[in-house]
Amino acid sequence: MVSKDILPNREKEPDTLSEELLAWFAANSRKLPWRIGYIPYQVWISEIMLQQTQVKTMLAYYDRWMVRFPDIASIAQAPEDDVLRLWEGLGYYARARNIQKAARIMVSDLGGKVPRDFDVLRSLPGIGRYTAGAIMSIAFNADYPAADANAGRIFARLGDIAHPSGSKEFCDSVDRMAWQLLPRGRSRDFNQALMDLGSLVCLAKEPLCVQCPISGRCEALYKGFTGLRPVKAGKKAVIQIARAAVVMVRKGKVLIRRRPGTGLMAHLWELPGGDVPSGMSPQKGVGRLWEDELGIRLGPLESLGVIKHSHTAFRVELHAFLCNDPNPLPRAVKNAQQLQWVAIAELEKPAFPSAHRRIIRAFLERLRCASQADSPVAIPKAKKPLPVSTQDFSNA
Repeated sequence: MVSKDILPNREKEPDTLSEELLAWFAANSRKLPWRIGYIPYQVWISEIMLQQTQVKTMLAYYDRWMVRFPDIASIAQAPEDDVLRLWEGLGYYARARNIQKAARIMVSDLGGKVPRDFDVLRSLPGIGRYTAGAIMSIAFNADYPAADANAGRIFARLGDIAHPSGSKEFCDSVDRMAWQLLPRGRSRDFNQALMDLGSLVCLAKEPLCVQCPISGRCEALYKGFTGLRPVKAGKKAVIQIARAAVVMVRKGKVLIRRRPGTGLMAHLWELPGGDVPSGMSPQKGVGRLWEDELGIRLGPLESLGVIKHSHTAFRVELHAFLCNDPNPLPRAVKNAQQLQWVAIAELEKPAFPSAHRRIIRAFLERLRCASQADSPVAIPKAKKPLPVSTQDFSNA
């Protein structure tokens, strides 16, 4: 329940809490590139990148993005592979695809501009209620709240919200507080002040309450509940998955596969492999996968290591192998339209999931070391990637 003591009545007294927060922001705001001119396009991209990603991680991606895609039209016209490749490493690749879809709608239907309308923004791919509010307030200074995770944490402590984080009751309480405290005509600074306060002071662990400009209004601090707010939602069991992938090398090229157009990491390229069948070792399991899915019987495999990475609901151990001496490739290959032979020197160009990119870089580093040691193995000159066909396999 929101405490009446810390949320002043707008009709009876000035909103001093908001004023104190705005004064703190004026003196302590972070210098971020999209805040220089509050260009709507830049604000939009920053908000999409910051979903599931911290500011310190996304800044380099943001800078590279703006060099390659300086405006909406450049995204709309770009090949999808270019967009995905630039997004590589940020994860949640549907965000990048939705940016391009929305950009094309803006170009075709909205005059090539980010719309200054909340409902129109909500109708665009990848833009939900929070993102629409953030764009409206930060880009256009329109009176909309934008309560991200940082703001939610602040409100949970400020009002001592006892509902589990993410629950409908929690979200409704945060939304009410956000609207009540929003200073009309100052939403841009107020929403960003909440974001910065949550990032710099009201931390998830060990909040710096002595530095907080509104700590005197914090109900959780008064009760000694700061470390208990927000209330954590019950954790779901994390699924453990074993996967395997193979770097197959043949005549200076590596075989890669295009992922389906729907589902996790859609349309990205990958090293062929998959989930290891239950009861099998990774080495035997990946051999079975190649034979079942591609009709290819692998030769001797050499381990390139194990990469551990996490998704929202599961953790993966990805076993990487190198196959330098495959058996003769069949004339008829299953799912050949999804496959492509790529020259080793061209492997940096396609967009891969981060774990597969790490495998490729480990493989390239091994080649470099072999080359420096005067080994006969060397990286060949770049050639244009060739689509896989029956002829490719029969001549490989």
